[in-house]
Amino acid sequence: MESLKDNTIRGLKDIIKNCRHTEDILRNSAMDSDNNSLKKIFIYYADLNSSYIQKLQTEILRLGGDIEDFASEKFYCWEDKTDFNDILKICENSVNDAVNNYKEFSLREDILSEVVPVISQQYFGEKEAQKTIKNIRSAELPV
Repeated sequence: MESLKDNTIRGLKDIIKNCRHTEDILRNSAMDSDNNSLKKIFIYYADLNSSYIQKLQTEILRLGGDIEDFASEKFYCWEDKTDFNDILKICENSVNDAVNNYKEFSLREDILSEVVPVISQQYFGEKEAQKTIKNIRSAELPV
């Protein structure tokens, strides 16, 4: 039977993978956007995910875990200049996945409660990103 500490470390590593995926999606979206305001928003939330990764790695080390060199996959999903609304949908889906992962992890009973405040703070940051991107996408969709 795995200990609470082992379950917590494994869960934090899963969240890191999701944060990297979300960060990559948002950075790629920023690179492909012609809208400077939108670029700034994507970069802001990508940087936020990067800071989350650093905090999560610090928690893993504090708990006695090791930081693996996660293979960073690059997600260039729209080399063919995919439609702007499709890019927004990809970003929204990625952030939605992050929100769900944070929520599920924080509700688990097999993790150390001491990491819940860090997870909760990051969860609300992802919720903000989710709301922002959803609002942008809603404004961009034809009525």
